[in-house]
Amino acid sequence: MVQKIWRFLILFFIGFLPWSVALTVLGTERLWLEWMRFSKEIFLGVIITLWVIDALLKRRKIVFGSIDIFIALYVVTLLAVSLIQGASVTWMVYGLRYDAEFLIAFVALRQILGWWNISFRELAHVFIVSGWVMLFMSLLIRYVFGETILTVLGFGDRVSVWDGSGPPPIYHGIPGAAVVRFQGMLEGPNQMAFFLLTYLGTYLALFFRYKKYRFINSVITLLLVFLLTQTYSRSGLLGLIVGSSFLIFSYIVHKIRTWKQGFSWKKIAWKKIITTTVLVWFGGVLVLFQFGPKFTEIITRKGSTSAHFERMYIGYVRFLEQPFGHGLAQAGPASRSIASVNQEPIPTASLDGEMKKLSEFFSARNPDFIFSTEHYYIPESWYIQQLIEGGIVGFFFFVCTWVMLLFLLKKYPILIAALLGVLVMNTFLHSFESVHTALALFILFASLLGCGDKSST
Repeated sequence: MVQKIWRFLILFFIGFLPWSVALTVLGTERLWLEWMRFSKEIFLGVIITLWVIDALLKRRKIVFGSIDIFIALYVVTLLAVSLIQGASVTWMVYGLRYDAEFLIAFVALRQILGWWNISFRELAHVFIVSGWVMLFMSLLIRYVFGETILTVLGFGDRVSVWDGSGPPPIYHGIPGAAVVRFQGMLEGPNQMAFFLLTYLGTYLALFFRYKKYRFINSVITLLLVFLLTQTYSRSGLLGLIVGSSFLIFSYIVHKIRTWKQGFSWKKIAWKKIITTTVLVWFGGVLVLFQFGPKFTEIITRKGSTSAHFERMYIGYVRFLEQPFGHGLAQAGPASRSIASVNQEPIPTASLDGEMKKLSEFFSARNPDFIFSTEHYYIPESWYIQQLIEGGIVGFFFFVCTWVMLLFLLKKYPILIAALLGVLVMNTFLHSFESVHTALALFILFASLLGCGDKSST
């Protein structure tokens, strides 16, 4: 009976994650339940507490692998650097929430899911069903009811404006392109792109092997790719291309190895090749139709592109100034919780040191450049954020964690493709700030890479 309750909690948790943004906005903006901002952490805390109690009562053996050790060293390094830099407890809590919450959950759930006999298949089914309902509601909002209905839940009516301090806007646009970027019931279009990559990878990992679902798989894949294009997320599309390229390369390598045992034209999967070719051509036509005459405004986005690289370089200079790290919440999304991070112009004359030189350098080359606290704290890259916060030591353990994870997932190429797509996105964004999707992804990884008794996947 107790184990059934624990199983229900975890399955309910992963089903809750696709809805956490909408429910949090509703809870905080309409019902004044401030604790809803930390609903994911409360859920996770309850699950981990039950795990500890279960381990103590039944004297279970806890087994840690190399990836758990790298994650622990990464977290310890972040905390040590933060303490040396005089960070407060608030800084460290908010910093860990974005930087390491999903990794800590991964370490714990690698033990829990095996003990409580919860498989990848069960978790993926719940996530897919819950996510599909959320996406269906998002489609109705986008194409039937209109985004303004989101104001009923508490979303902000200031389009394209969000600094993390209030409710997310009902939608984002692109200057000069007159388009509405699809974000549905999430906090932004880039966050939706992250969710769609995770959802697509999970769906294909679960159903791709079944030939009887081949047609419906193709339809659903095309729909998800279409929705991804509707986000107009360049990093999301780049992640999709990289992940797809990896899968195609893996398939070719597999076939070459098979053909070495005896080549025959009859062994070539012509149907798959033709289907893939048609899908690629269809996708290309879809992109041309979607972006059409506004390709320049949508893809190049001069102001957005230059701002990305300006912030990334400013962040890199901050790392060079303090190569052993500034501490948690000193860069990225968590910094909004401990500092006034906004786009208000800061005169170059009021700056000093390297920041003044950089402001003068960028202003000379970009007449539209305006230095702000966002330029200082938001480097627009998860990797540069890690260099700023944890320094060279923390970044080393950070990289080791991802390399080890990719190695452990070698039996699951579809999930590797999804992860590669997400990692590419993080080159130009802080995608893991979407804690709800990051948690879902790493719960699924934990179910496949558990340290306890393996369940059927």
